[in-house]
Amino acid sequence: MDISQIDPHTISKLNAREFQAVVSQVLSVHENERRDNALLYYEPVSNEARKIHLSEKQTIGVGGGNGSAKTESCLVDMIISCTGVMPYSLRFDEELWEKAKNPAPRGRPLGVPLDPIALAPDNFPDFHKKFRGPINCRVVCESLTNVLHQVILPKLQWWQWTGIDQPGGKRGHYGWVPHDCLIGGSWDKSWSEKLRTLRILCRDPNDNTKVLGESRIQFMSHDQDSTDFASGDYHIVLHDEPPKHAIWVENQARTMRVRGRMFLAMTWPDDPAIAVDWLFDKVYEPAMRAGGNPNVDWFNLYTTDNPNIDQEAVALQVSEWDDETAKVRIYGQPIRFSNRVHELFTDQDQTWCFSCGRSVVTVEGKCATCQSGTLAPFNHVADFEPDPNWPSVWLLDPHPRKPHMYSWWQIDPKDDLWCVADGECDGDPTDVANDVFDLESRLGLAVRFRYIDPNMGRSPASTKRGITWQDEFEAAGLRCDLPDDSAIGRKRIDEYLRPDKHTLAPRMHWHRQRCAASITQMKRYVWDDHKKALEKSQKQLPKDKNDDYPTLAKYLLNTNPEFSFLVHGPQVFRRMGGSRENRR
Repeated sequence: MDISQIDPHTISKLNAREFQAVVSQVLSVHENERRDNALLYYEPVSNEARKIHLSEKQTIGVGGGNGSAKTESCLVDMIISCTGVMPYSLRFDEELWEKAKNPAPRGRPLGVPLDPIALAPDNFPDFHKKFRGPINCRVVCESLTNVLHQVILPKLQWWQWTGIDQPGGKRGHYGWVPHDCLIGGSWDKSWSEKLRTLRILCRDPNDNTKVLGESRIQFMSHDQDSTDFASGDYHIVLHDEPPKHAIWVENQARTMRVRGRMFLAMTWPDDPAIAVDWLFDKVYEPAMRAGGNPNVDWFNLYTTDNPNIDQEAVALQVSEWDDETAKVRIYGQPIRFSNRVHELFTDQDQTWCFSCGRSVVTVEGKCATCQSGTLAPFNHVADFEPDPNWPSVWLLDPHPRKPHMYSWWQIDPKDDLWCVADGECDGDPTDVANDVFDLESRLGLAVRFRYIDPNMGRSPASTKRGITWQDEFEAAGLRCDLPDDSAIGRKRIDEYLRPDKHTLAPRMHWHRQRCAASITQMKRYVWDDHKKALEKSQKQLPKDKNDDYPTLAKYLLNTNPEFSFLVHGPQVFRRMGGSRENRR
């Protein structure tokens, strides 16, 4: 029976066998449609993944755990732009939205309740604004042999099934390039192995029967030289895992002339020897920092949110991993700097579990590890004003070949520490003194003690015999004492970074704007580790880089700063029983 000729009147006359045959044909047609046009039936794996398609930023970073669909989500966004085919799930339906805002009167069947917030225009991409017709794209993967043919291309081939269910099941999908968007409907005609280029038809979004031209996707790999990337203009460049910085910069140049977009899908490496500091500085931090780069977005996807993988197997694996591994492998958190000297320091909102005694990921308001609800949000960076009634301490790290660096700390009545400002001066001690006194006047700081790096403070400041840096700064009006240089101060910093169970807040704080240099160094002050592959123990020595401001904080903690001592001076102990004469 030809199902295209069936109408409601015909259906009512079918017997049970005929009706079953019609249903089978309809299901078969639907299954073929899902296979040939999987892109139409695409569903983002989570609300966070949906945001990737809403973003119109020039640079988009997607961090995620293994199997979190980070690469999948970016590929889909690229294929939508290449083909002009918009998934049903990303199309705004004004009629449906109106029904959600104006539900049926009482007494009428409502069916499944409609969520007016979920159906609002803001939850759908402005596809016509992002669509540019036929475009050139580039995908940069880790390996042409192990990743391109084994992982990336099967995600695009319409007949290839990816998922844990049998082909056609709910948990999985077919390749994202629609069958009718291939040249002549043939993968072989569209794919060039020699050029590693895929040609696909770009259709009119308002009329998919109309072909606007051809989009092209070039595939390259991380192990190619950066000069291999130095040609062509591309509207979209997608990096699967972090490339070398030189490749990233070259691809920026390729997208620049056509106002193209850069995508990065990655799981953070847990080997500190892998150099991705540039990525943290150029992509992740500008997107996450308040008031950061308005042209950069960052999204974080969880493996536990992907319905197309076996979540029971994920839960089993998580139970066998340590917490730090689970953070990066499942929740995609950046532990690139897991070898930081002060690893608890953060300028992003995090959650502390007092039962676990560490920063944790939360699920439905509870610790994902121990299910405890004894949690507290914390962040060591904030906006605050100095208190003129609190005592201040100034610390100095002099340098003969680079700017002198210094910072101001206030101690509150609870003996908590507040870094109110930092600074640097590429001049002589007199220039430093002028800068220091000016800022202290503007902020109203009452400085009770000044300290200088004990190592540099005792070293010669010039060719004059016997003249030290300590002498030079004292002559300029900055009399400084020499603090203890022991490593105990670093351990005390770690104690102060932990949220206090009574106040539910950490004991050290940095001002967001005035301490930008200190914040940057705290996040990059790392141990001088061996490469992970060498499997050697930690050296227990920090790298001599980004250490200026963290070392000043160490000196401060070595002085054991207390509010009462700085305000009132040392306690005076009196002999019991009165004077000597009265005791005779």
